[in-house]
Amino acid sequence: MTKAHVPPQAAGNRERVVSANVRLKDRVLGHGRIAQGGMWFHGLCSECNSMAGAHYDAAYADFSNAMLARVNLQQRLYLPPVRLAPARVARSIRIGMFATSPHLRVMFRGLAEDLRNRRDRITMPDGASLRLAVCLDRRTRLAGMYNAVRVIRHIEHYDVFSEVYFRPLAWALTPNGRGTAQHADQSVVEKQGWAVVDHWLQYSEDRTAADLRSLCRAPLPLVLHPLNGHDRDEWMEFMSDKVTAILEGEIPA
Repeated sequence: MTKAHVPPQAAGNRERVVSANVRLKDRVLGHGRIAQGGMWFHGLCSECNSMAGAHYDAAYADFSNAMLARVNLQQRLYLPPVRLAPARVARSIRIGMFATSPHLRVMFRGLAEDLRNRRDRITMPDGASLRLAVCLDRRTRLAGMYNAVRVIRHIEHYDVFSEVYFRPLAWALTPNGRGTAQHADQSVVEKQGWAVVDHWLQYSEDRTAADLRSLCRAPLPLVLHPLNGHDRDEWMEFMSDKVTAILEGEIPA
């Protein structure tokens, strides 16, 4: 496995990001050594890592940088007139998400093969959705399979197969089809109105100038990670030390 930066280095994920591994030992969460060098895991083989870098990561960086320049916290313009290559952006972040957890290659083997072989149009597998929101927080987070439940005052749940929080964007690969309206009402992602961008994978790689306003039906929500709020003590976290890796960090001012 090779060193895979998620999101790509060209999107600002370079030496200036200070980050640390969060490890689970004896059922206790703790931080590993803090180091500079961006958000990355040894999670992709050299072939897939190089393929993403050669074909998709520049498009992701262009989109991220355009959003950072356009999004205004005071005006709350979270669906700006930004042009992007939807298929290339979605492929970049999806390949990166496979680096966060080896278990995803077992769960979504067909999607992994489609991405590796650069199939013309790719369909998201049943049971998963790719979600997008705006995150202007300098705190960063990269994680594999993770679940949190809010148990005080009211019940909420936050379930992800993979998550990437790196200003100005937040991405989550979430389970779908929970089957009841109650569960949907309790989902943090649903309540915040994260955009579902599964269809971006179905565009041709040659489509390089689609308007974000035509790709999303509503403004993107401004979000923080649920555990970065003032009510962190109200949440219970569930993860596996065998399949979940977490990297938390900060982009210096």
